[in-house]
Amino acid sequence: THPETGRRSLYVGPHLTKYVVGLSRRDSDALLGELYAHLEQPRFVWTHEWQVGDLVLFDNRPTMHRRLAFPPDQRRLMKRTQVFNDEIPVE
Repeated sequence: THPETGRRSLYVGPHLTKYVVGLSRRDSDALLGELYAHLEQPRFVWTHEWQVGDLVLFDNRPTMHRRLAFPPDQRRLMKRTQVFNDEIPVE
């Protein structure tokens, strides 16, 4: 559950989640495959068309994200800032 919005979410990702505890490896792989196929539908994907001066901010907790390849002859500048909260939500 997201601590600010109260919305339920799953913290999973193809490079993060190895298997679902309590399921056989076969069932786990099948479930994760269905989940990723659902999440990667075009209606859930946003691709940013970068323009000079753009700034993109997002809440990392409920967001699956990645970057697509970019031309190697172009400069890429990325700065990262993290905000931490000392409060740990308990359900």
